[in-house]
Amino acid sequence: MTKYFSIFFAAAASLILASCGQGDVLYVNKVVINLSPVDGNPSSGYLEIHGGRTDVSLVGVTSDDVRRLEMHQTKEENGLSVMEPVKAVKIPAGETVKFEPGGKHLMVWGVGGGSIAQGKLKMIFIFSNDERIEFDALVRKMGDPEPETETE
Repeated sequence: MTKYFSIFFAAAASLILASCGQGDVLYVNKVVINLSPVDGNPSSGYLEIHGGRTDVSLVGVTSDDVRRLEMHQTKEENGLSVMEPVKAVKIPAGETVKFEPGGKHLMVWGVGGGSIAQGKLKMIFIFSNDERIEFDALVRKMGDPEPETETE
């Protein structure tokens, strides 16, 4: 009888854990900082944010090893592409928001030499629900090959 209870509880636990997939959890991945080839010019940052169970907004991004970091949006105005800073980015529940060229992106000034040498930059993503997600972004120099594996 004990054997059957053990099997039942193991099966129940598996079902419960399976129902708690990543679709229920707010998370960040594929964070890449492309270093500017010109000293003093900002580098660009791209990533994906996967919404959890409730709508939130990304309200800040920070790192101890940069001089300045801002969220930006590229828009078309009068036939020209212009960038403007944004204070928050909405992350709808269960949806993925991409920061990519020509759209939302990060502008990063002054990435520290230690992060460049290690090829990673520790970043903290701050959300409207007070959740903070720490992530090691891949730091790429111009001409570096694309990563072979995803930056999860």
